Amino acid sequence: MKRRHFFRVSSLAGGGLLLSTCIPFGCQTRPDPLQPDWEPNFFLRIRSDNRVTFICSRAEMGQGTSTGLSMIAADELGVPLEDLSIEFADGDAHRYGDLQDTGGSNGLRMLWDPLREAAATAREILREAAAQKWEISREQLIVENAQVTDPETGKSFAFGELVGLASTLSAPREIRLKDPSEYRYIGQPISGYKNQLIVRGQQDYSINIQLPDMLYAVIERCPYGEGTLQSFSADAARAVPGVVEVIEMTGSEINPSFDYKGGVRAGVAVLADNTWAAMQGKKALEISWEPGPNAERNDTDLIRELEKSREESRTPSFELQDGNSVFDRASSILEATYESPFQANACMEPLNAVAYHLGNRLEVWVGSQAPSLDREYLSEYTGLPQAAITVHNHPMGGGFGRRFFCDYVEEAVFLSEKVRRPVKVMWTREDTFTTSKYHPFRTEHWRAAMDQNGQPLALAYHGVVSRPSGYRPFPYGIPVAFYPFVPYQAGDLLPRASWRSVFAHPWGLSRESFLDEVAHRAGIDPVEFRLQLLDRAEPVIDQKSLPWVGDDLYVQRLRKTLELAVEHSGYGQPRTDGIFQGVSAICYNTTYCSQVADVSVSKEGAVTVHKVTAVIDCGLAVNPSQVKAQVEGSIIWGLSAVLKGPITVKNGLVQERNYDTYDLLRISETPDIEVYIVASDAAPTGTGEPAVPGVAPAVLNAIFAATGKRIRKIPVRREDLMA
Repeated sequence: MKRRHFFRVSSLAGGGLLLSTCIPFGCQTRPDPLQPDWEPNFFLRIRSDNRVTFICSRAEMGQGTSTGLSMIAADELGVPLEDLSIEFADGDAHRYGDLQDTGGSNGLRMLWDPLREAAATAREILREAAAQKWEISREQLIVENAQVTDPETGKSFAFGELVGLASTLSAPREIRLKDPSEYRYIGQPISGYKNQLIVRGQQDYSINIQLPDMLYAVIERCPYGEGTLQSFSADAARAVPGVVEVIEMTGSEINPSFDYKGGVRAGVAVLADNTWAAMQGKKALEISWEPGPNAERNDTDLIRELEKSREESRTPSFELQDGNSVFDRASSILEATYESPFQANACMEPLNAVAYHLGNRLEVWVGSQAPSLDREYLSEYTGLPQAAITVHNHPMGGGFGRRFFCDYVEEAVFLSEKVRRPVKVMWTREDTFTTSKYHPFRTEHWRAAMDQNGQPLALAYHGVVSRPSGYRPFPYGIPVAFYPFVPYQAGDLLPRASWRSVFAHPWGLSRESFLDEVAHRAGIDPVEFRLQLLDRAEPVIDQKSLPWVGDDLYVQRLRKTLELAVEHSGYGQPRTDGIFQGVSAICYNTTYCSQVADVSVSKEGAVTVHKVTAVIDCGLAVNPSQVKAQVEGSIIWGLSAVLKGPITVKNGLVQERNYDTYDLLRISETPDIEVYIVASDAAPTGTGEPAVPGVAPAVLNAIFAATGKRIRKIPVRREDLMA
């Protein structure tokens, strides 16, 4: 790597030293100013006492990003993984650019090159420092176990002994990244220190933060998405022992063009000196709401509204080569509409945030998937410069896209500004289900033009994806027209949140289900049909329009996962056990995943998923154990959406209030899951979401194989199968 590349990495969006931050509870000790630190870039800190710290720019929410990234840093730098401490970076877009937002399965993919380059450059500077001390060539020195060793003499310098000189040296003009044969950790199934903390109950989350003089706040939010506060009485709430203040929350509008930033519901906040008192005070509030425009709307109304929007959009956003004439001359048209409902993120750790607004500066403690976005928005919201705002990011008990949004942080800042004390906003479990943001309700419509022999000529699509390449590419070699669909904006009954795999979930559900329908109409086995279409497809390479997500599409890599899934699952082999199989093949941000679901359906319409076989190509598997865990978790996540209850809305109100009514897959219901990882030397890609979109279509296709009935919506209900 050239020297200028190192400076691009170390000074991306500003450079400068990483400053340690300390909080009064659960923090690491601030470094001793008498012990010099060397921070060659914003990923690493090496102290003179030989302590090495990896500063993780990505958020940790249980997906294992910090473990995978620390393995990369440890290997390339040459430090034992068990000796590498992990800290999480404060929000800072100026410093980290887009290397801090955690979503879209982009953590390892985007940091693979810059992190290795940064660690390798630091390693070479340390080697040069030792060479100068010994007055020899650095090329003969070995770096491992946080030491630089001269193999001829056996002498060694610990990293800490070199930081003084290293901090004065320039980066070498050329460096060598390690060959995979030299990796000690990359490619190994490693649990990591994070998991040990979790199982021992020692992991600090933002919900654990305690500050002197801090108040605890819970908020009674308007239960109607577009509703307002009409009136309230706080007398009974103020009488609860421990309640300090009751404050009206005026609410703020959601920015329809960028809804990640803020947007909170109207409500009433109860602040107390402990959480229990705040919750009891909340229960004692007497409130009247103005429901607004959604008072009589139900989630089922959206089906008609989306259908109307589809009928109004008749001009393709991405044309077939010969336009719509291919459909005009078709012998027959096959069409189907697929429905996916509202879903909750249902994180185990409820949303929470701590804010301390001191007038001229602001400090926040939070578990956020986008701490730099929080900081940027809070600057807009408060009028303070970003330099006066610190966002300390903490590990999270689940995020799944919900913690990419700034609303719960905005609430804490609003209240702290009012009382000029630290305030911790706590969402109750009921809050997270009834007054949150949700994965949108969607309908996806497909058409296929068939020739006189029943073979497909072209496809047309009305749905959430507006083009055939990019974020969720279309991998098959058949002409397809993409039509614009209604954008999801504020006011559409419930505010939107990202959800694990975001819009790839309804896109994958509809596309892979419809491919099966077309295959059966054409009289071709669904797997063979996909293989034929993949053979006709061209790769999509080096797309630059969406730098944050993966655009490249190598269709033969998807084909390989499908072939292996068929092989490992025994797809198509004769069976007499009443179990039938369905298949799906998904590409998501340059990761490829195919699945085969083994399903049975009882005479009473009960669906049982016995086994799911998944094959994933995520490039180099940095941590195979982590990859398998992510795929397994994604499959369980997807099955909950297919088999369990969604979020429903009646007269503007969410009906599900907790885990008792928003059911999730139980351990006893979890099928056998087999995960196979394709060996690859390609750069690593993401694994947190790519397995989610293929679950629903694989199960629905298996249900058709078992019953001959096409189910085009989830969750699957017995009455749909018995009709």
